[in-house]
Amino acid sequence: MRVISTMKFTFFRMVREYITLLLLLVVPIVLLTVFSFVLEGVTTETGEPLINEQNVIFVLVFQMFGGALAMAYIHTDFFTERKQRIYALPFNQTLYAFSIMVCGIVYSVLLGIVLMTFSEFVFGADWGNWLWAIYIIFLLALLSNIVCLMFTFSVNNFKIAERLSEVYGVGFVILAGLIFPVPENDFFVFVNTYVNPITLAADAIYGMNQSHAGEAWFRSNILLIASGVLFIVMLILGKRKIR
Repeated sequence: MRVISTMKFTFFRMVREYITLLLLLVVPIVLLTVFSFVLEGVTTETGEPLINEQNVIFVLVFQMFGGALAMAYIHTDFFTERKQRIYALPFNQTLYAFSIMVCGIVYSVLLGIVLMTFSEFVFGADWGNWLWAIYIIFLLALLSNIVCLMFTFSVNNFKIAERLSEVYGVGFVILAGLIFPVPENDFFVFVNTYVNPITLAADAIYGMNQSHAGEAWFRSNILLIASGVLFIVMLILGKRKIR
């Protein structure tokens, strides 16, 4: 793929701002540690340590905000004074924009793997099939990056795009009942069964761990199809903004 030709430039572009990348790694680890100590000794109705389930949820929640990295680079390189420098470089700018998204997804997945390793070996979280869990984390990272770039391309004010990305992440966290309990009516059941990326990802992981492969694939395929549809929308929006 020709996009690979711009990946090297994108990689070094991100590495130069390593402090930001380190913060995106350190903050989740600190939060995981704090919540693990707070929930230590608390068990579920089945007697399982609550932190085992919550650590999995926390790692998935962090993926909901993984698109912020790509949207920040896209904005800086294509919608600020830096745009003139980028368009003067001898490569395809559209492919470069795509490579930023790819690198953002890769970093989000790598961050997810690090958090998986940390949560399992330090706090005993049960991820079950690691390959399956990594695939689900990839789907969440993919969807997050696509949604965040849609916001970047669809509004002229980047601050508004950032707020919309936060509404996307925090909104689904609230709907999942992770901040406070939500009513168990038809609306919330439907949203958390077929729409909410966090609950879809969690159900896919738990379903596979409990040998409910059909249900797990059904949940993951919803994430995959949603990513495919929104990717087309993102491309249409992006082509109109990046010329």
